[in-house]
Amino acid sequence: MKKILTLIGILLAVTIIGCVSVATQQPQPIAELVTPTPDVFKPLDPSPTPSNSTLTLTCQVTDLNVYVNEEWKYCFAYPVNFILDESRAAEGIISLYGPALEDSANSLRASLEITTQSMANGSALTPVVDAYLTFQNVDMSMPITREQVMLGNEIAEKLEPVPGLLNSHVLISLHANILYTLRFHPSDVEIAKPDLDALTQTVTGSFAFLPLHHQVAARLQTVSWFEFGQDISLSYDSTLAPWAEPSTAPAVPVNDQMLFAGPHPAYAQIRFLGFLGGRPYDLPLLLDENRDARVMIFQTADFSVFGDDNPQGFMNQKRALIELLATGVDPAYCAEPIPGRPSLPYLPWINMQQVFCAQPEIIEFVGGKGIRYISHYAQSPAPALDQQIIYTFQGLTDDGKFYVSAVFPVETGIFPTEASPCPKCGEPDYNPIPEWNALLVEQLTQLNTQPEDDFAPSLRLLDELIQSIQIGQ
Repeated sequence: MKKILTLIGILLAVTIIGCVSVATQQPQPIAELVTPTPDVFKPLDPSPTPSNSTLTLTCQVTDLNVYVNEEWKYCFAYPVNFILDESRAAEGIISLYGPALEDSANSLRASLEITTQSMANGSALTPVVDAYLTFQNVDMSMPITREQVMLGNEIAEKLEPVPGLLNSHVLISLHANILYTLRFHPSDVEIAKPDLDALTQTVTGSFAFLPLHHQVAARLQTVSWFEFGQDISLSYDSTLAPWAEPSTAPAVPVNDQMLFAGPHPAYAQIRFLGFLGGRPYDLPLLLDENRDARVMIFQTADFSVFGDDNPQGFMNQKRALIELLATGVDPAYCAEPIPGRPSLPYLPWINMQQVFCAQPEIIEFVGGKGIRYISHYAQSPAPALDQQIIYTFQGLTDDGKFYVSAVFPVETGIFPTEASPCPKCGEPDYNPIPEWNALLVEQLTQLNTQPEDDFAPSLRLLDELIQSIQIGQ
């Protein structure tokens, strides 16, 4: 699967045209490397002896080490004084470490970490890089540069400096639904600069994507968090999102100066950043300024005073869910729009109304169960757009102590992606609502019969995520 090819030059008297020698060639700026010209960086030549290798030309060098990853289909050359670490290769991560730069047990070294991840079809580089910066908790007020460069034959984004204990520069690229992240470290320490420049020059100048004859299998990712005295964890298909971020949101006490949906109890959450490869979607505004796909865990003991006299309040929605789980759900209930009848349970409370529900199903998770359904929320009557459709799960642990709420966008292919003008809305006495309702009934008929794998993502993947949830087990 993976192998290291170390090809040693054998004809010392023969000049090897274009071969990179990190000992004699001055490091070139990375921006020049990824847009090479014959005078700046010549292609690496293959060995002067006959070769049957099918590797990309730049990976057939004579005086450098070459790394070939057969699983994720890429290769590159690297300086001979760097050490390869494949101890995390099963996770899609490999590392390179340069010589020690200090006389200590934990000496500083120039290094490179390459992470590969399967992505959903239709993933887009720019929103995925946005999600990466969010995941890294990068303060967007910091002067971080984002520059388009080339990695192999693909466009990449170069980020610098990416903060951490020591700064790094990072290259991110998408190729054949695989996300490649190259993190060069440290980028701001003077004694590491010669080694890091040589490493950057050699790797980026020789990096190549190999022919991919099969789709790389997705992996099951697990994320966990400790809150409310409990271990909280779940697993998810890696194509759903490249990063999952757990955190705890503090309670917002009831305040007469806030809208009814503003206050809320404390909750643990797992946000899925770069969900579905950065496709645009419009989730209902939840409890913060973010509209990320997420799973939220509440303590039901905290529900009192948060909307006790409101049908959408936390206590009343919990009671509605308990009743529904006791009686079951009739699929016919979701065959028509909801106005004029109670909506299915939904928390957290939001300043919007449930317009419809579809494909309701009781789903069990470890130590609990709940209802999942497809829905749309709005503040006024209007045709639904596909980027506004959500998958939601509302559940309770068997002991009633924890409430689980999950919200994910789903593409249906049934609803339009752009609003159509209302042709008669300017005419006196014209009421577009009956026309919209008739259209919605037709859409709901399709939505309730659509196979689960025809959604993006598949409802099956989202159901499996829900079934994996564990709280204190």
